[in-house]
Amino acid sequence: MNASIAWFVRNPIAANLLMLLILTAGIMGGLGMGKEVFPSSNLNMITISMPYPGAGPREVEEQIVVRIEEAIYSLEGIKHIRSQARQSNGQVTVEVADGYDMTKMINDIKARVDAIITFPSDVERAVIREQEIRNEVIRVALFGEASEAVLREYGQRIRNDLAALPSVDLVELSGVREPQIDIELSEMNMRRYGISFNDVVSAVRRSSLNLPAGTIRAASGDLQIQTRGQAYYEEDFNQILVSSRADGTEIKIEDIATVIDGFEERNLRTRFNGENAIFLGVRVGRNPDVVATTAAVKDYVNGGSSFLPPGLQLQTWRDYSNMFSSRLTLLSKNAFGGLILVFIVLMLFLRPQLAFWVAVGIAIAYMGALWILPSIGLTLNMLSMFAFLLILGIIVDDAIIVGESIYRHQQLGYDGDTAARLGAQAVSKPVLLAVVSTMIVFLPMLFLPGMWPKFLWAIPAVTLVALSFSLIESFWILPSHLAKMQPEKPATTQVGMAIRNVRKRFADGLVNASQNIYMPFLERALNWRALTLIGFCLAFTLSITLISAGYIKQRFMPDVPSDFISMRIEMPDGYSVEGKIEITQRAERAAQLLADDPVIRAQIDTDTLVANQLSFMYGDTVRLMLELQPDMSGQVSPTLVGERWQRLIGEIPQAKTFSVDASGIGRGNGERITGVLTSNNLDQLTAAAQFLKQRMRDIPGARNIRDDIHSGRSDIDISLLPFGNNFGIGLSDVARQVRQGFYGDEAQRVPRGRDDVKVMVRYPKQDRAQVDTLDSMRIRTPNGAEVPFYSVAETSYVPGYTRINRQDRQRSVKVSAQPTANKLTVDEMAQILFDEIGPELQQRYPEVVLNKDEQLAEQDAFFASAAKLFMLALGMIYILMAVEFKSYLKPLGVLSAVPFGMMGAVFGHFIMGLNFSVLSFLGVLAASGVVVNDNLVLIDRINQLRAEGLAIKEALMRAGQERFRPIILTSLTTFIGLAPILLETSMQARFLIPMVASLAFGVLFATVVTLVFVPCLYLSGANLNAHWEKRMLLPTQVSNSQSDA
Repeated sequence: MNASIAWFVRNPIAANLLMLLILTAGIMGGLGMGKEVFPSSNLNMITISMPYPGAGPREVEEQIVVRIEEAIYSLEGIKHIRSQARQSNGQVTVEVADGYDMTKMINDIKARVDAIITFPSDVERAVIREQEIRNEVIRVALFGEASEAVLREYGQRIRNDLAALPSVDLVELSGVREPQIDIELSEMNMRRYGISFNDVVSAVRRSSLNLPAGTIRAASGDLQIQTRGQAYYEEDFNQILVSSRADGTEIKIEDIATVIDGFEERNLRTRFNGENAIFLGVRVGRNPDVVATTAAVKDYVNGGSSFLPPGLQLQTWRDYSNMFSSRLTLLSKNAFGGLILVFIVLMLFLRPQLAFWVAVGIAIAYMGALWILPSIGLTLNMLSMFAFLLILGIIVDDAIIVGESIYRHQQLGYDGDTAARLGAQAVSKPVLLAVVSTMIVFLPMLFLPGMWPKFLWAIPAVTLVALSFSLIESFWILPSHLAKMQPEKPATTQVGMAIRNVRKRFADGLVNASQNIYMPFLERALNWRALTLIGFCLAFTLSITLISAGYIKQRFMPDVPSDFISMRIEMPDGYSVEGKIEITQRAERAAQLLADDPVIRAQIDTDTLVANQLSFMYGDTVRLMLELQPDMSGQVSPTLVGERWQRLIGEIPQAKTFSVDASGIGRGNGERITGVLTSNNLDQLTAAAQFLKQRMRDIPGARNIRDDIHSGRSDIDISLLPFGNNFGIGLSDVARQVRQGFYGDEAQRVPRGRDDVKVMVRYPKQDRAQVDTLDSMRIRTPNGAEVPFYSVAETSYVPGYTRINRQDRQRSVKVSAQPTANKLTVDEMAQILFDEIGPELQQRYPEVVLNKDEQLAEQDAFFASAAKLFMLALGMIYILMAVEFKSYLKPLGVLSAVPFGMMGAVFGHFIMGLNFSVLSFLGVLAASGVVVNDNLVLIDRINQLRAEGLAIKEALMRAGQERFRPIILTSLTTFIGLAPILLETSMQARFLIPMVASLAFGVLFATVVTLVFVPCLYLSGANLNAHWEKRMLLPTQVSNSQSDA
């Protein structure tokens, strides 16, 4: 290292060319770097979806889900199996353990599923795929007073146009139903014409087809023979012949049935700003450019919709590029502002030229990262931008320490080249060791469990690459530039003299602070080192108490306001469509009245609060979303808007769930605590769920308590009467004919455009909505006779489900609740639920197991693994330093300041009123790097002075004085460089502030630890070591004396 430093000092052209190469390559790499909101990644999950048309959840569970579970559970590498059986479909989700090949796992699962031969004949082919995060960058709303068919037609055309735009990978159409043709045949007409469902189905299959019949290879050329009789539309099916009578009378479908060319019967309704709507979600693929993609989509929406009929409109919705651009602007603005502040600080205490080259060093480290990172698949996204901010303080530290050392050697009288060489070499070992140690601190993020490494790998990647280039700049480029720094010339102008006086005052002030404040204080601290160490330990204990006692709340993710407010209303199973529409309209009207609400009106300065509103009704759930006007969250709390919106809607007594979420980080229905009950004893499982809900209601501050038991409706079970055997009728005959009438018989699928349209033959819709239809139904016997349904079969009502959940091959029920803000946190609720209620539940219901849900378990695994890996990283750093220092105790002096960096982060959160989150923890990691850097510089100098023969206390005092300026400057520049973000009030900044507070306050508090605590600990360790050596030496001396005697 020393030889390379000297070589670059002697060859400034090489240093300049290296700098130009890094800057040029960085600019080119940055321009070609993919841009996305969040990094795309896989989730280590595989879904198996198998449709079973017409089957209820119980049949789907028994016939599909259980069979798939039993077939695959023994595969090596499966971590968890979660399943759901619902109407007409079963889905099994497999969570794969870390380290297993997903392609091989998919193939193994497919082989096991394909080997199952006991599936019912009516099931469709299983779809097996790997789950992955594919980033949606923008949505487009197509809305207006138009029919569903018109919306779908134009939606498909727009989807094709958008998919053809550059960098668009996929466009998904949502809010639409699949087309379907229904041939509705009443029981009365079947009896009148002697026609059965089978007759109509056979007629359709017999008459509606296109069939190639071969090729005639004539001398004049080949002729393709083709039968073309496929029915495509309503009028085509009406003309299909069902039967002919002896008198020549023809019975067509139009004579006995009604053909409806419509959509599948699914409860789905989407509205945008009060009008019917569908949505198109635009997603990007590899090498994405979220800004360019959204710009192209906006250009299309603004200028490419002239083909739309009157009344239809296009509008963009949920533009995620705004989040990306806002974050990039925020970071760029604050990084530039922080860089200017760093430059001013260095200029005041050192020299303007040195400050300039230190600032250039930061740019070189960043450009080097932008050069390399695209080649390893990293994009510019929210997390990589986050990482660039995270390492700002660490990068500037290296350049400051090297630059200050060179400046100090210049002040000692060395010429430019010699000062640059000696100054850089003097700190090369501690700086290199510090950078390697910081890299080790960030390495554990690559080994976290679950999906975290795939999601967070941008942070260690940016850190490792940028720090590598920081070393290159600090040792090879910076010394070469500072070697040519000429002695300062006297100022010749009044402005120059004024600036020089200001700089001199600051520089002298730092020297005076070192000599007149720090040195006397350090001497007293060393004399009273026991008391000093106890004081620091008490301060650390206080910081831990602030968290454990709840003065600083803990949350996995920080609270971030959003411009979007969502509402979820879940109604009882089977609640009428009309009732859900009325509730939706109430919520839409209430949203329009929000701007006139007196509480909100007092806080906003505009007449319009809501920019757009979406309502989405599916199944028994109604979801609504409001988009506030831009920057409105800076005037009024979105949480308050959500509460007032809920109040304006009023009570909905029948609702199972009525919740509002103003979270800006996608927590769905807000932050919840969820317990998962599993058992094969259904009675105990149901009772345990009710018990758990009741006990959670007793927790002060717990609200919106609900479970996911989707029951409340009744199922009709059919059984065969003995009398049915007299007619040769079996249970399968009855079941098949009832299925034909109520679910329908799929006659065929018609290829129409890009759709495969089902053709269903069944009873009319109004008949299928009545139980009486079943009683009046006629069952066709094998010989063609008709008998009443009730004469051969009987029915019974049993409790039913609309959805059945399973986990790890057992029935499961989730019970969840939300904490009330300022009364209860998720962590406090989790402790009550699992530590207090859990044992009581286990005692009452021994066959039921209570576990944490996957999200909470993932969080626990994250923190547990992060703590272990962080300790392992500290152990690796200790070994590295112990080998370098040739001492067991000296590395402890360096690492001792790391916990105190966390102490500073905790105090910073307390001062700023922040919750401690996972982002706070990342800030602590970054602060650890800065702290280790400062400590290494100090202890390395102490070791050098002791090697020169100075007494230990004298070495401590002198090293503290010499390293006072670089340590103060590194801490001061880090804190001041991050200050602009700490003072930001924008919504984007609130996501970053916890991390920035940890880094800034951690470094600030750790400065005192480095300058005071570490010398005291070093002296105590040295005395302890000397005392130990003396005790070990004493028996040897006594033994030698006895031998001499």
